[in-house]
Amino acid sequence: MSTKDQRIGYIGLGKMGSAMAARLIDAGFDVTVWSRTQSKADELVARGATRVSSPEEVIATGTVFSMLTNEEAVREVFTRERLRAAPNGFVHVGHATISPAAAAEFDSLAAECGSRYLSAPVVGRPEAVAAGQMIVLASGDPDTRAAVAPMLDAIGKRVWDFGPAADAAPTVKIAVNYLILHALQALSESITLLEQAGIDTGAFVDAINDSIFPGAIYSGYGRAIATRTYAPAGFTTTLGHKDLMLALHAAENLDVELPSGPVLRDVFETAIEQVGKDLDWSCVAEITRRRSAATAQPAT
Repeated sequence: MSTKDQRIGYIGLGKMGSAMAARLIDAGFDVTVWSRTQSKADELVARGATRVSSPEEVIATGTVFSMLTNEEAVREVFTRERLRAAPNGFVHVGHATISPAAAAEFDSLAAECGSRYLSAPVVGRPEAVAAGQMIVLASGDPDTRAAVAPMLDAIGKRVWDFGPAADAAPTVKIAVNYLILHALQALSESITLLEQAGIDTGAFVDAINDSIFPGAIYSGYGRAIATRTYAPAGFTTTLGHKDLMLALHAAENLDVELPSGPVLRDVFETAIEQVGKDLDWSCVAEITRRRSAATAQPAT
């Protein structure tokens, strides 16, 4: 069977979801899409997607990929009633960053309804998706993983298999984002230190990317922090806080102490309140800058 003969669905057409759906269309799959905001599908329809007016019509394709905002959004779309009405052998591939417990819940519900669930969170920004540089973290039933392998291969450069447990890949994704959260704060502190010393922070970002920290995180976010460029947001402060709380809750459930977790939580919650909840999450640097400036002020 050629890819053009394989009908699949996609739900969740934000920046990431749209970029991933576009890669599936470009790979030749027959993609059916749905979004609460119908206009989000316009560009994909122009590329060859089929737009429908309800989640049920997407689920009817038999294989659906989703990139929804959070686990509550997944629950709202993939309800027990809809799964029970899905075609025999229905597969849902979930790309959202959710808690391990939610992934286990969705896997259990799928089995109860005679369908299958695969965890497949991704690592990369929309531009990485478009360039074919995103990676997929997958876990779940091996046969399900094999069935959707051509689609997963189409959306990224590599699929990392973390075994049969549905909650494994979400745990890995949480750990990845926890690393990024630390990178943002580390860059914030280092750049603030150099600013106080009157040193060129742009040159600093270039230097670390040419030596010890090459890659998108220290390069892209380093430049954003050095130039205070936080819009348009690639990933908002609110979403960053959501992922931080996923990490802290996972650690609590596993009896793991994360000493820097409370510090990051304070920084992110202050940034949401004082800087901007819809700005890029690198804007948390402004909290370190403001606190540094306040400390530097002479007492009155």
